[in-house]
Amino acid sequence: MGTKSAPTECGEHRIRSPEVPVLVFRHIGIPVRGLCWVVFALLLQASPAIAQDPTPIGVWLHPNKRIEIEIEPCGDRMCAKIVWLKRPYGDNGLPLADIKNKDPALRTRPLQGLNVMQGLRDAGDNNWEDGEIYNPDDGENYRTQMSIEKDGNLRIRAFALVPLLGHTLIWTPVR
Repeated sequence: MGTKSAPTECGEHRIRSPEVPVLVFRHIGIPVRGLCWVVFALLLQASPAIAQDPTPIGVWLHPNKRIEIEIEPCGDRMCAKIVWLKRPYGDNGLPLADIKNKDPALRTRPLQGLNVMQGLRDAGDNNWEDGEIYNPDDGENYRTQMSIEKDGNLRIRAFALVPLLGHTLIWTPVR
């Protein structure tokens, strides 16, 4: 009983027993400690396969903090609609409407549920382009590009002619 054993570790379990100097899996002849390292290495290698690219799909808070927009796939493109308004009703008690739309026939449609972005195609590297965004504040449609930043926020670039002459908005994830 004077034999000292080396502790065997796997996670938080430590085995110290003078009767069992080193636990060995009989079928493959690997000590428990070695098996733990093999499992750990396999998990590390599997991590990149498990990790997914960030996605714009979900609900985003507009920088004015008055609007939440839900982005979802529309076929092979992305589109978005307004899903929450901080103040959904006007002073008259009716739902806010698209009153600044250039088309008078569309001025009565409610803002909540309004499709405001469409046509964004995946350009790779967390970028989407060739889309269009509608701004109910001025009733105008703009070309748009979208990208996910390293901090997880969504960068929306709206422009009329070229991106250089546009306006950037940073949307933050809600859920």
